[in-house]
Amino acid sequence: MLRAALKLWHAKWNLARLLAAGFVVWVLAADTGPRLARLAMRQLPDFDYASEVRALRLEGRFGEAIMVADAALANATSDGDTSADSDALAQVRAERDLAQQEEQSWVRRAKDVGLGAILGKADSLEGLVGAVTADFFVVGDVRDLIIQGTRQAVDGESDPVILTLSAAGVATTVAPEIDWVPSILKAARRAGHMTEGIAQVILKAGRTGKYEKLGVMCEDVAKVAKRSSPGAAMRLLGVVESPEELARVGRFVEREGSRGAFAMHAAAEESAAFLREAGKSGQDLARADAALAKAAEKGPAGVRLLASRAGRLMLRPHPLLGLAKAVWKGNGAKLVTRLVDRVDPNAWWALPAAAAWLVIELGLMYRKLAR
Repeated sequence: MLRAALKLWHAKWNLARLLAAGFVVWVLAADTGPRLARLAMRQLPDFDYASEVRALRLEGRFGEAIMVADAALANATSDGDTSADSDALAQVRAERDLAQQEEQSWVRRAKDVGLGAILGKADSLEGLVGAVTADFFVVGDVRDLIIQGTRQAVDGESDPVILTLSAAGVATTVAPEIDWVPSILKAARRAGHMTEGIAQVILKAGRTGKYEKLGVMCEDVAKVAKRSSPGAAMRLLGVVESPEELARVGRFVEREGSRGAFAMHAAAEESAAFLREAGKSGQDLARADAALAKAAEKGPAGVRLLASRAGRLMLRPHPLLGLAKAVWKGNGAKLVTRLVDRVDPNAWWALPAAAAWLVIELGLMYRKLAR
């Protein structure tokens, strides 16, 4: 026993190098799956924000156009690319300015307000103002009751969701600053952008007279509408299946701002599914939200990759990260994260080199102990 201990002591530097080589191999090998997923994400082309902003502007979806432009500028800032000479960013800024100018056009605003009041459509802020104004003076609710009542008389069919929202004083159950949200709910129902789960919550509130859950749901719709547009919030109601899922999306958009709103715009169904699964699996929600906002920089393809089985590996933290959090407080985990990101492009040769180093150290250790 003493002889073996003496041999190890004489080979202490060999042992130290062997442990170091083994540690490096472990650090690189333990992150292979997530690394491959991250590299696959990096290989995707960047999203063409300028073209998307232009397309939305031409469709008259000015709120969403401005939101997409803001997301592009926020992404550039987070990546450290704030150069005013960037052609892509210059195009985004130019398109954003055009969208803002058209949004502020008095002629366009007046038209949207009128259509909102007459038709109850709320794809823009002004259309929503018209719909809300009509509802405030009971014109909108009467309009909806007449339409649904006529349908009931003619063909025996009507929409109970719109009847509930119109007949019951839903607006009085929510905070005054978001009493416009019921108009979004009605517009979503008319356009076919409402899942059965959301519709059932409204119907249950109408049957029981208990509007507390519906009021909370309105607050979550408002979070999305404020970060993007009423039209975006309306379309989201066709994706989320429950108030809980809507609340999860609302927290995500609130946390990530325009970048989060853009993720829901780029791939609403995949983003909602990803957030749903992240909540069920008990993952770090802040980490999952940041990953989704980052993946959306690649557009729908990035969100789909993140939501895939391979993409979910990116959410698996490196084991060294847990060690860093246990040993160091504060910046230790950030340092490990940056080191891992720096290693990613070089891992193709670093891992074989580390493995070769480990084999060499094993051979040297054997020779030292065999003497």
